[in-house]
Amino acid sequence: MSTVQSEVNCTQCGFPDAWEGFDCRSSEWWVGCPRCGYRESWKHESYFSNGHLEKDVHEVLYSAGAYCAKKSDIGIEQHGSLSETDVEKTAAKMRDDIASGKLSPGSYVTRYNFDTREVTALVGQVPIGDETQAEKDRNPVAP
Repeated sequence: MSTVQSEVNCTQCGFPDAWEGFDCRSSEWWVGCPRCGYRESWKHESYFSNGHLEKDVHEVLYSAGAYCAKKSDIGIEQHGSLSETDVEKTAAKMRDDIASGKLSPGSYVTRYNFDTREVTALVGQVPIGDETQAEKDRNPVAP
């Protein structure tokens, strides 16, 4: 299996380091934002039972928040999207898990405001990206 991955701007919150991936074997494409939880995917499906059916499946998930649960002792990091009803519940559980040592302090929960397009941290810190624009300007990619 061959996969191409890159960083793109998030459609929902504008975060410059959202993940984009393309599976060259299955032609599946996806985008995920670790900051606001936005998800989008596209895949082509072919079914051949009871006749020939082909369809394109495009899914978009506008999320009310995101989480990142880090366990540094074993090197695991899990990201996910949250519905409006799950944001507060997840934040409360993550506060408890960080306090008890089950999760690393780098874990976070965010809430996305659809009106202002702002992301706020309920636990931890809001991801700001790998580089600032000034760093990107100092280290341009050669043509």
